[in-house]
Amino acid sequence: MQELEVEKMLILYPAIAMFFCTFSVIGLLGMSRYRAIHNKEVSIKYYEKYTDGQQTDRLHILNRHVQNHFEVPPLFYTGVILLFITDTVTLLALISAWGFVLLRCIHSAIHLGRNNVSQRFFCFGLSLISLFLLWASLVVQMLS
Repeated sequence: MQELEVEKMLILYPAIAMFFCTFSVIGLLGMSRYRAIHNKEVSIKYYEKYTDGQQTDRLHILNRHVQNHFEVPPLFYTGVILLFITDTVTLLALISAWGFVLLRCIHSAIHLGRNNVSQRFFCFGLSLISLFLLWASLVVQMLS
């Protein structure tokens, strides 16, 4: 593979890492739901319509966190794909992509750990800046 192709492929690694972060929290949610049903903390009927009873606070936070992975991260994946197919990967794009993934992993640790809202918000804001820089890199490269 030519050197240029190797550099272009590097943008896919942060997307793969983000996939595993998302997949991990989905798995954690599934295992936590199973445990809660098994321990009779939540009725299995709750999951038919999400109206019969309620889930624990922990399950609510986990569920909300998984939903969060399908709100902003699709903009990240779209940017990565566009950088890749337009062959406009730059060092700034790579740093921004890895920064986004790192910050989203930290955000997950905060949200699913102590859940300090101020820290979580700060981390989320920094991840948005990383995402903006990724897209700005794409736009600048496409215009030049």
